[in-house]
Amino acid sequence: MKIGIISDTHRNYDYIEKAMQFLTKKQNVDAVYHLGDDYDDVKALEEYNVEVAQVPGIYDDGYRNKTIPAKITESVLGLNILLVHSLQNDATDDDIFRADIILHGHTHMEELRLEEGHLFINPGHLKGQLDRNKAPTFAVLTILDREVSAVVYDLKFKPVNSIEIARTENGLHKSYG
Repeated sequence: MKIGIISDTHRNYDYIEKAMQFLTKKQNVDAVYHLGDDYDDVKALEEYNVEVAQVPGIYDDGYRNKTIPAKITESVLGLNILLVHSLQNDATDDDIFRADIILHGHTHMEELRLEEGHLFINPGHLKGQLDRNKAPTFAVLTILDREVSAVVYDLKFKPVNSIEIARTENGLHKSYG
């Protein structure tokens, strides 16, 4: 299964459109996960006929007044995927322990990291040309029976970071070979 991951879109519909064209037409993703800021930006994804999962960001009223859950868990091919906006504010140690893959945003800085059998993915932001001195990025997560991979792309659709992980009955491990 292929999942597109976007975060911190901040009503930049041009960048959302550009990323979605690549995700749906070139990557053929099965789903798109949106990690917040802004929650209503997901309406721009409706025309693409893909499954969508989302969490709100800190600027969303539903986040502040707790009417929208700040975290959700998706299960994909036996892996638990935790979606949160802010890793520090929204995920507990127990949440992370129970998740195989943790998707988060908020910092606007892309990250792919395997730590103690847990894959952490921050796709970066789609806010503007530069934010916090970082160019806009988004990610693709591919989950197969024996491996998991993730690639972060810039808006020229060039990979800027990637990771390949072996999947065994004992969890996720660095892939060698």
